[in-house]
Amino acid sequence: MEKVIKDNKPELIDWLKSDSLIILQHVQAKGLITALEYDKLKSITIPSYMVIELLDFILVKGENACRDFLILLKKDNVNEFSPELRKWIETVDTSETANTAGHSGIQVTSKIYASGGSNVYSPKITAATIGSIQMNMTVAPSGKSNVATNCQKPDRDCERRENGSRSIQDYQKFLKDNNSQLVQKVKNIDPIIDDLIKFLHDESIANVRANPTLQKKMRELLGCVNCESIAKAIVDALFKHEESLMKELLY
Repeated sequence: MEKVIKDNKPELIDWLKSDSLIILQHVQAKGLITALEYDKLKSITIPSYMVIELLDFILVKGENACRDFLILLKKDNVNEFSPELRKWIETVDTSETANTAGHSGIQVTSKIYASGGSNVYSPKITAATIGSIQMNMTVAPSGKSNVATNCQKPDRDCERRENGSRSIQDYQKFLKDNNSQLVQKVKNIDPIIDDLIKFLHDESIANVRANPTLQKKMRELLGCVNCESIAKAIVDALFKHEESLMKELLY
């Protein structure tokens, strides 16, 4: 269910923003958010920003909360304001077996080997949803396990960006504390703006682009930050396009 929300997040934002306050009341009544989260969401005055923050709250609560949220959207008195939402939500399977449908009884067997002096230590499998998983470890005569050569190479750049982003506890505070440095030193502003199109209003994006200099564009962009989810989106874009600068600011 998390994947359903993530994959359709831009559409959900568009569908829900027109009646965001009513949606908020339904979500609170269902017990999907805390009183503190409700107060924070209610204080956000731009509907699309509030919906973005709401979806982020639901996503971090895990699979069951995401399923309960989608089940809530199936109710006529919740989706009645959006024909597009009502049509889409009818196609979403919210049953508890939705994620594993068609996979019952399948067993995945994996053999891991290491070669060239490499070692395998405590192999870990996460997010397994297909039956049971069996792992056979074969030890070479040298006493070192052999590693398969067909494993996908991890994206180190993406991993570094994610690790750097997670080291920031308060994204809004980070942007505020480093406002001057960011305004003066960010050079790749246009790709950063491109990455934020789904998070900001078209009018806000247009206002940022309309500025004549890089510094004024960045200052206008930082002025759009009014919630943690927007701040995080900007930080993520900065790590992607201004990694050296972000390392300088963090370390």
